[in-house]
Amino acid sequence: MTVPDTLIKGVLDAADLRQRLGVSPPTLMRTVRRVENRLIRIGRGRATRYGLREVWPGLETSRFPVCRVSETGVAHAAGELVTLAARQTVWMPGGTVTEGLPVELADARPSGFLGRHFAAIHAELHLPIRLDDWSDHHVLLALSRRGEDVPGNLVLGEESFARWQTIDAGATTRDDYPAITTATIAGHPPGSSAGGERPKFGVLVDGQHRLVKFAVRTPDPVARRWCDLLVMEALALDVVASHGVSAARARMIETPSYWFLESDRFDRVGARGRLPVLSLAAVQRDPAHTWAQVATDLEDARRLSAEDARRLRWLDAFGACIGNTDRHAFNILLFPDGPRFRLAPAFDQVSMLYAPSADGQVLDRTLARPLATSHTLEVWNDSRSGAVTFWARASDDARLSDHIRRIGADNARMLEA
Repeated sequence: MTVPDTLIKGVLDAADLRQRLGVSPPTLMRTVRRVENRLIRIGRGRATRYGLREVWPGLETSRFPVCRVSETGVAHAAGELVTLAARQTVWMPGGTVTEGLPVELADARPSGFLGRHFAAIHAELHLPIRLDDWSDHHVLLALSRRGEDVPGNLVLGEESFARWQTIDAGATTRDDYPAITTATIAGHPPGSSAGGERPKFGVLVDGQHRLVKFAVRTPDPVARRWCDLLVMEALALDVVASHGVSAARARMIETPSYWFLESDRFDRVGARGRLPVLSLAAVQRDPAHTWAQVATDLEDARRLSAEDARRLRWLDAFGACIGNTDRHAFNILLFPDGPRFRLAPAFDQVSMLYAPSADGQVLDRTLARPLATSHTLEVWNDSRSGAVTFWARASDDARLSDHIRRIGADNARMLEA
């Protein structure tokens, strides 16, 4: 059996490789040198491991340079990602071997509304139209060739890095939003592949990168409800911030044809600076855990401060009280800080209980009285108080439909009782 044959199932340390081949250390070294163009050596001395380079389907190389973009917009070399046999990768020179892609890259994959447009916009990459059909090699293809503006601060591959250097940082004005919306509806959204299911686009306005959600302004009940939800999201984020939990700055913009909710991107600094971010999904131990449970897990592991853990529990409890039924792990972001994390500003605080159904109906739903859990008990009264404020403001906001205003009044009374 040859060295490549032995490594076809994944990376092995030198001792294990030598044992499987039945050779001495000197013989292994001579054998490795004969096929070293197909191998990658990871580590030194007794910690040496070997992997078999393999070009994944649809890619032209097994080596991808990685750059990090600083807060000031300067790119720094961050090593090289190498694809291996058995669907493994190794990030050199550190030598971190991963099944599939490193979490920092996997987490930056195109997703949500903008992600669903990615394959169509970049048809030349021949990516599957459905994001659910993407494998790791599809993600790597997308990131290495059209990944100049994905979430976070990493840029992967020569082609994406070249594109990053020529990104047009020309500013957009808010007067351009209706035209951009028309193009987005037609399938050509500008900006990044930031996640989230609601229609949106990314822009640079007043020197700050922003994400802009939109809803069509018509008498149609479904369209009217989506307009309501944009206003309610802005109200919720304002209440979150008033209770000492950092939240993305958001503002409503009205035009005759559309309503827009504009929020700051907190992984961008100025026109070209960037910050690293990871989703809660990338670091949680159990995908079934709630935000509050993950907060406890991370605090116990000393990866999240007690205060940030409290804030995350507060967001979970507040979400339960405002009918945010979309509290999944991709709707919380973290700033990596060595082995620890800092909670990023809150976003997507939406009362999705009242969203139109998938088949386009506005259903009459009632918010059941939410209950505290063992993980949210400490913050329950304060988060419920915040929710009462939210619903009271909704009941008195002339931008909202009469039906939602009545719901707001009913929910405020129910939570106060």
